[in-house]
Amino acid sequence: MTFLSRFEAVLFDLNGTLSTDFDRFNRCQDYHRTYSRLGGTALSPAAVTEAVEASLGRCLQRYEDGPWDPFPDYGEFLDMDDPDQRRLLEDTVAEHELGSVSAERLSWLKTLAGTHRLGLVSDVWAPGRRLRSYLSRSELAGLFDVIILSSEVGAVKPSARVFALALAGLGANPESVVFIGDSYRRDVEGAAACGMATVWVSEERAAPGTVAPDRIVARVEELL
Repeated sequence: MTFLSRFEAVLFDLNGTLSTDFDRFNRCQDYHRTYSRLGGTALSPAAVTEAVEASLGRCLQRYEDGPWDPFPDYGEFLDMDDPDQRRLLEDTVAEHELGSVSAERLSWLKTLAGTHRLGLVSDVWAPGRRLRSYLSRSELAGLFDVIILSSEVGAVKPSARVFALALAGLGANPESVVFIGDSYRRDVEGAAACGMATVWVSEERAAPGTVAPDRIVARVEELL
């Protein structure tokens, strides 16, 4: 019997847990190139870079300080009145926020979906339309019975409402669900406070706080 066989359903965090190469926000990034690829022509490279970096700074500050529920739409962090340009900048941020799930991990998830109901609970700052498109293209969307994106529900983890929406979507009691994530504060503490078992994806071997995860693994595949 494996650890996961104790549960009817498994909820996953996305970035840092299932996906890699996410949150590509640094001085090496060419945000204007992404903006142009998405069809943007009105803003200069300097204007795009300034808009992305300034809005990201405001978003991260709110993400750290709270409140986490409600959490603003990303457009509220952008100093941009033109709705078309605001949407292009939101999609630019979304492209750099988006990670990818390897073929090996996709195969692992397909195996797990044969024995468990699966769900995804992800903190994403930008609107979720580009992420949902990726999930559909990569076959991931069909593996999850519920997908909760923070930018669509107006709250971020560790808000209890985010986890409650996922449990309601699964139609499951918290005792029958395990949450797997890489953030101790948001995933482990948040899910445990809602009554779920937890797995912390980390290279650390001991929890930094008073809430002890049920398992600590370096990679999710260790659980199968």
